[in-house]
Amino acid sequence: MEIILLIAVVILAIGLGLFILVIKKRLDSPKNDQSLLLLQNQMNEIVRTLDYKLGESTTIMQRQFDQSSRIIREITAELTRVGEGQKQVVDIARQLENLQDILKNPKQRGVLGEYYLEAVMKNVLPPG
Repeated sequence: MEIILLIAVVILAIGLGLFILVIKKRLDSPKNDQSLLLLQNQMNEIVRTLDYKLGESTTIMQRQFDQSSRIIREITAELTRVGEGQKQVVDIARQLENLQDILKNPKQRGVLGEYYLEAVMKNVLPPG
């Protein structure tokens, strides 16, 4: 009889322990749900912040790209103008070199002088 009583007490103790464990688990469950909800809200806030910052970064990068493109276009246009100016300088230098070659030879210089003198005289004096 003592063994049956002992077994009954052990079974009762195990049942009571399980009952307490189930009740405790139910009481802790709302806290876990609240903690989970809090963590989820924090994660959502972090995601929103990251989306916002990513959008800002994209906007800034686009603005910088546009500025860089504009500057490159301006520099290209300026280099084109400089190249054209350089071609004109080279052409003038060639013309001066040709004139210098003409003026080096006294005979050609004289012929050129006579030509210009004749042109000036025709403009100044009446024909005849």
